[in-house]
Amino acid sequence: MSDRGNPSLLRSALSEALRALRENLVPGLFLQGVMGAIAALYLLNPATRLTFDKLALLRSQWGLLFSFAGTSTASAILPELMRFILCRGRTRREQDPLWERLIFGIPFWGLVGMQVDLFYRLQYRLFGPSDTILVIIKKVLVDSLLYCPLLAVPQAVCVLLWRDHRFTFHGFRGHHPLRFYALKIFPVLVANWMVWIPLICIIYALPCALGVPFFIVAQCFWVMVLTTLASSRSPLSRG
Repeated sequence: MSDRGNPSLLRSALSEALRALRENLVPGLFLQGVMGAIAALYLLNPATRLTFDKLALLRSQWGLLFSFAGTSTASAILPELMRFILCRGRTRREQDPLWERLIFGIPFWGLVGMQVDLFYRLQYRLFGPSDTILVIIKKVLVDSLLYCPLLAVPQAVCVLLWRDHRFTFHGFRGHHPLRFYALKIFPVLVANWMVWIPLICIIYALPCALGVPFFIVAQCFWVMVLTTLASSRSPLSRG
């Protein structure tokens, strides 16, 4: 029987979404507070402004290479470094060896960073500079209601699920497309909205050249928070 209109599917999807919200609420609020403080420092502190202006200059000089290198470092290399530091150099029991995780993670997250860069450029072409509240609202709505649910979150969920099943399609079997979206993608999307909508409000309110640098900095802090939480729950770090 089709899952279309199935009340139990809706209940399951909402239950998973609420669970994702609870798990990400505290780290999400922490990240929003940190990025809000950094944005305030950018506006009020000349040294912070100079630092981000230099990053914006690098982004303009390197183009998409800056987005690739920055995002892959924040999302693939930084978590491995954090795990090493938190575990005091001891070897964690990982399902995949380090070299495999890096070979997958660096190109995947680098390409995500390039995609985000291109999307920010598209937003600028569509709506122009963020010089009014209305323009900022338009960019946030397109980002959160079109880009995230239709491309960003589904691609991340599908690619990471493919990786977690040893690059096979076993994780997709037995799911009607609607059921897969409801149970696998929708909970991640809801958590993404909770964490990132306040952040993209900050990003889109800043000059366009600072969008990618601020995204990479936010990604760095987010990865550090999640890696620290994951390490604190691991058997190696207890006792």
